[in-house]
Amino acid sequence: MIRNRHVTEQRNTVPAPDTTRVINRHQPIHEPRPGIISEREPDPDLRVLIQPGYATGDMFGIAAALIDDDELHVVISKGNGTFTDHTDKADSIQKFYKDSGIDEKRIHLIKVKKLRGVATKEKLKQRAAKFRRGRRIGGVNYGTDYIARKYSENLKNKLKDRWDINNREDDAIKKWLEQQGIPTSGDRLLILWSRFSGKGGDIHIEHDTSYTGIKQIVYRVAEMYDTIIITGDKGYIKERGSKFDDIAREVNTDVQSSRVFNITEFWDGEPEFLSWMGTTRFGQFKLYDYFERHFNEVKHLGFRSGNLEVMAMLGYKVRYLEEMGSESGARMFAWRAVEGGKTEKKGDATGYERLQLTEPPTRSGKYLQKKIREINTETAEEKAKINDEKEKEEIEKEAGRRKSKYTGAYFAPHKKDGTIPIPISKEEKSRFSEGFNDGDMNTILGFLRPERWIDRQVTYNPVIPQKRKVYEKLLESSGNI
Repeated sequence: MIRNRHVTEQRNTVPAPDTTRVINRHQPIHEPRPGIISEREPDPDLRVLIQPGYATGDMFGIAAALIDDDELHVVISKGNGTFTDHTDKADSIQKFYKDSGIDEKRIHLIKVKKLRGVATKEKLKQRAAKFRRGRRIGGVNYGTDYIARKYSENLKNKLKDRWDINNREDDAIKKWLEQQGIPTSGDRLLILWSRFSGKGGDIHIEHDTSYTGIKQIVYRVAEMYDTIIITGDKGYIKERGSKFDDIAREVNTDVQSSRVFNITEFWDGEPEFLSWMGTTRFGQFKLYDYFERHFNEVKHLGFRSGNLEVMAMLGYKVRYLEEMGSESGARMFAWRAVEGGKTEKKGDATGYERLQLTEPPTRSGKYLQKKIREINTETAEEKAKINDEKEKEEIEKEAGRRKSKYTGAYFAPHKKDGTIPIPISKEEKSRFSEGFNDGDMNTILGFLRPERWIDRQVTYNPVIPQKRKVYEKLLESSGNI
């Protein structure tokens, strides 16, 4: 087989082009304008913040702030035992903070009747007021803003120290990789992150992974990388975790080389085979740090998630995928580089930059994006007909309530709370294609293609088109996927 040829070179130290600005000129209206400081900008004398017990995605940024500011306190809501809420992760959040070396005297759990609601937020504020020094109490986005203001080489090293990221377990990690048949060193390594928490009953189904999308990426870059690793979630139904094995096996057969590997949810393996603490969060961090030190160039890619934020804070090269018009897209814009490697808030940029897509790669995501777009259009038309500002505010609030159905867990095909799922119908889904469109694939390849790479003819077709799935016999039924 004829291989692609590339020019041997030293590790690339030139930052990847800002594809958010260069490729995609149209930004969501929710994004802050350059030079405008967010209302969430922390006060210098702020010393307390509140965190809902379900906000695990913000846990890493908050942990970083607590590590760097040893006078900062956090108040976390936790169910009082009178109700069941599968999103209540207060205990695991508290444990992660303690494991990070944060004094438990600065971590305050307060029991509430329910995790969401105005009354709960007020109760958290009342408890937080005991530790307040400034005029205000920080919210759950405080950690994100803190990194935007304070991230530096020193803070990165401090995080590595607190999270016990070092080379002491290298021999054990190397042995485990060898047992999996995974290369322990090399030139180029790509780590693709899988996410299925939305379909599993959490929020933002539109940011879940597409099996077809992963297959498209792997085929297009198989010749560019020595090793490609798929990590993260197996799938919303555990039995379907084999789909990534199938993709790896198919690509390896066509490429005639073992270079694609599936390690999704490796942390659930037998502890004796993960002697380097791979079953813990810190142990997972150690594996990715091992890769960073033993391959010449490592790139991480996946949809926006807390795990990718950690990879960026640890200094790795990360890009996150997000569709145009994402309702929650503004938050992570605080981390983007603007000038001289700095953020708008003057901290060092972590390197956590966005690759903006025109649409999600899943049929579910495309459907949800379409519904949100329709609500936004209707809302704009309604507001244009009136002049009263209070009426406009009410219209916006109602639109927010309507859109929450499409950004939350309402359409999840699996519900953690035990309620009967009401997923998107087969008929609705069949209107859309699986996978990335050509333009979005070009955006992704702009980041993944090595510098000076020269494409050559190969013996297989590396271009996997989008896929349509028509439920010919099932469309008449009311069954759900």
